[in-house]
Amino acid sequence: MSSTQTQTKSARGGAKSQQSTIPEATYAPQSYEVSRGKGFPSLFPPNGKMKQYTWEEVAQHNTESSCWVYIGNQVYDITTWLDRHPGGKEILLLTAGRDISDLFVTYHPFTDKAAAVISKYQIGEVSTTEFPQFAPDRGFYRECRQVVGDYFAKTGYDHKDPRSGLWRLALFFAGAFAAYGVLCQGEAYGWTARIVAAIVFGVCQALPLLHSMHDASHLAIGSTPTWWRTIGRLCMDWFAGASLYSWYNQHTIGHHVYTNIMGADPDLPVKEEGDIRRITPFQKWTSFYTWQHVYLMILYGVLGIKFRIQDVTDTIMDGTNGAIRVNQQSSKDLFLQFCSKATWAVYRIILPIFVFQVPQFTFWVTFFIAEFMTGYYLAFNFQVSHVSPQAVWPDIHHPISDEWAQNQMHTSIDYAHGNWLMTFLSGALNYQSIHHLFPSVSQYHYPAIAPLIKEVCVKYGVRYNYLPTFQAAFLAHVEYLKSMGRQGKEVHAHHM
Repeated sequence: MSSTQTQTKSARGGAKSQQSTIPEATYAPQSYEVSRGKGFPSLFPPNGKMKQYTWEEVAQHNTESSCWVYIGNQVYDITTWLDRHPGGKEILLLTAGRDISDLFVTYHPFTDKAAAVISKYQIGEVSTTEFPQFAPDRGFYRECRQVVGDYFAKTGYDHKDPRSGLWRLALFFAGAFAAYGVLCQGEAYGWTARIVAAIVFGVCQALPLLHSMHDASHLAIGSTPTWWRTIGRLCMDWFAGASLYSWYNQHTIGHHVYTNIMGADPDLPVKEEGDIRRITPFQKWTSFYTWQHVYLMILYGVLGIKFRIQDVTDTIMDGTNGAIRVNQQSSKDLFLQFCSKATWAVYRIILPIFVFQVPQFTFWVTFFIAEFMTGYYLAFNFQVSHVSPQAVWPDIHHPISDEWAQNQMHTSIDYAHGNWLMTFLSGALNYQSIHHLFPSVSQYHYPAIAPLIKEVCVKYGVRYNYLPTFQAAFLAHVEYLKSMGRQGKEVHAHHM
């Protein structure tokens, strides 16, 4: 995907333009239906001179000893590049054996140097892809990257500056451990104080995930792998007892590429029937869903607990996260994940009960209040951003006419722009469209970037989904659940 990009002055010492060595491809609409798991025709025509591979053959090369990826239809063996990659080899191993067409440009938004480097490693072409590919960029995302790159070049701001995230992280940790101190005093405080402390702890357990961990999972806090790994795992693994590696697969590799595409986005139900939620038009309706707008409001509270369990049952044991294949972790990483979960269990459960002698009834009541608060806080922030009447739901069984960047705009919901408190409380998820276009840019720049992207959207006729308040976004989400649960409309059957 070629473009002339402006590099960030603060990160690279000046602005200059380069022409990408990855060629543009002509989008040729096709009419087909393919059984999932058997591949989709590549949208990028082969040149007939390179060796052809299926996506399954590329997928077998997903280890440190043999690491292949493909962009468009071009296959690259980047094994020898792993140790020299400026962003570290961990993120490359996450993408090993996959289609990184959209990830590649998303995580190198203001430079074409990466395209020049990877072009040296091409070994062939793919004839099929694991998931459908988006139509190539016709100019919309190229101009978005240009104007945002110009913004950073002119202001001199570092788009990965960690300082804003660090002082907020210190504030959240201080609140969490102050509340933890109250909870560990058992009956020294009355029930009102204990319940308030549990609520505060639950919120302060969620906020580092929305802020520092979220930026770290997108390589947007600091400019080195040490920053991302340290901050991300401190917040997600050691403090919250979950798994950054699992989150990488679900969120960074899956959701951010295939947003709202059932059968590809891990945030969505996997099958047409049998899930407790009906949130896509491709799921079969039953009367069970009639009251989903009620029972889901309760079940959202267990989101944090669900994550910690699925880290083991899905990511480690099954090697999947929704429809996303999970590449095997090293023994060292598995050991560290065990240690982090054990550490969380010790400080959250063992110490209060067996060291501080908090009565069991008191402990478990406040424990679940805190956990449900974390679950609700995360669920409500994430769900209103994509599960809404304004969002679109692309069909995995047919060619996707939208470009990747257009799909991000059409599947994301923004709200409450200019409200600094809402931006703080949501980790800038109220600028969801900006986050999806530029995940590798720190969230603290989103308010300044949004007006620039709105202008580009107007120029290209791309819809920008926006609601004035969080309340409006939340009510729209509830109304969507109610509509999908009660319409009783059968959807057309797909070949599964």
